[in-house]
Amino acid sequence: MSSLNDFDVNNFAEKNTSEQEIINSMDDKATDTSSRNEIDNSISDKDSLSSFEVKFDNESEIPDPEDIKRILPIYRKYIIGMVITLTSMVITIISSCWTLISDRIMDHFHISHEVSVLGISFYIFGLGVGPLFLSPLSELYGRRKTFIISLFFSIVWQCLVIWSKTIEGVMFGRFLSGFFGSAFLSVAGGLFTDIFEKKNIGIPITIYTTSPMLGPALGPIISGALHGTNYKWTFITMLLASGLSFICVILLVPETYEPVLLIEKAKRLRKETGDERFFAPMELQRRDTNLLNSIANSARGPFGLLIRDPMMATLCFYTGLVLAIVYLFFVAFPYIFETIYEFGAVEVGCAYVGLLVGILLASPTSFIIQKHYEKKVADNNGISTPEMRFEALYYGAFLTPIGLMIFCWTCYRKVHWIGPIIGSSIFGSGVFYVFTGVFSYTVDGYRKFSATAMACNSFVRSTMSAVFPLFGLQMYKGMGVNWAGFLIACITTAMIPVPFLFEKYGAKLRAKSPYAWDDN
Repeated sequence: MSSLNDFDVNNFAEKNTSEQEIINSMDDKATDTSSRNEIDNSISDKDSLSSFEVKFDNESEIPDPEDIKRILPIYRKYIIGMVITLTSMVITIISSCWTLISDRIMDHFHISHEVSVLGISFYIFGLGVGPLFLSPLSELYGRRKTFIISLFFSIVWQCLVIWSKTIEGVMFGRFLSGFFGSAFLSVAGGLFTDIFEKKNIGIPITIYTTSPMLGPALGPIISGALHGTNYKWTFITMLLASGLSFICVILLVPETYEPVLLIEKAKRLRKETGDERFFAPMELQRRDTNLLNSIANSARGPFGLLIRDPMMATLCFYTGLVLAIVYLFFVAFPYIFETIYEFGAVEVGCAYVGLLVGILLASPTSFIIQKHYEKKVADNNGISTPEMRFEALYYGAFLTPIGLMIFCWTCYRKVHWIGPIIGSSIFGSGVFYVFTGVFSYTVDGYRKFSATAMACNSFVRSTMSAVFPLFGLQMYKGMGVNWAGFLIACITTAMIPVPFLFEKYGAKLRAKSPYAWDDN
């Protein structure tokens, strides 16, 4: 099969003068007829070269065999989406399964509670840092390779967590397993934009949105159920789940990134025609790109979004805040339910069912939200805007503080334990709507830079989620369960105006962003 070095792009480069060189020489040769002819010939050759650049013919009734978006049936697209969603869920379950085996780890390694909490924080911090390096790889070598390589190394470092004889090894393994597993929390957003049309992406991205929330809610339930065994069995269980996910990704997830798929088309055309001049732009980019420099340069993209796009920065903070509260619960729930209601480890694990139920109850409403979105587009003469995706965020803006208020002011011995569980369930629904609104807006408004935008979001929310558990227990002990919870509820109340302000001023803010993308 032909490779990048096979086609004759270099011959063009040797024969032709670059455009910039032509412009620079025009002043000296403006009166020279032969020079003018040379310029015309160079431009003609450059146009000839561009005519061999491979693209997908979206107007043709018969799609190219490499054009995944057009040739895959809808059920295959949903299978791919479900594999990525379930793998993302496994990755996030690993983050929180530490919660109820923390006491076993403390006894085994003779460490304090503060040190043990780092097992959660290091993993989550890895989830935040990883996308800064893995997302650029996906935009250079494709989604499939990035998923397979990153999940493989995540599994390798999970083995270190299980069988390390020192707490330092365990913490190092936690960080790196989270680092490599993070591809499924950032690159995955790009995969959904790769295979689904803009008008159809609402439902799939909503299903995917459940993974960053269902996973953390399931982790304590699993670790609570295995609390009576050696702490390693919790991690072994997750290792087996990761291995199964790895097999599913290899068998069921094809390459979906269009620039990489165009390379396959270019190779096919070179083989079929025998003409080595056919090329894909990504082939040139790979040839001229130093991998380490590319990663370093691309890692600046998420920070550029945070600094130069205030709308994205605010939305990242919003998802970071609600997810940080979820992870705060992983140190708060054991303290609250053991102190007030005298729950055991298994019962504390079951207390997280409230979050799980809230998310699951809210999920089916995504179909209604998608219908509302389609109606808005129809009412706007068929023209869609990313701000039309904010409906879910309206519900989340109100449900998160309402749920937290119920939770904090029902945590009394004289009030049945179902009270705070109901509050956490309402909060879970609010978290679902916040993530749905922000994720849908992000993949719609930043389509060309969707992987970078999702990496930005992952970095912010994971960093905040890593920090909150470090001070959570001290805050609940110092302020008291009720007032500590009330403080958090007040912070989420202050975020209520955000979606309404962005609905009104979003288009203007996007127009000023160097990263926003609009198909219209």
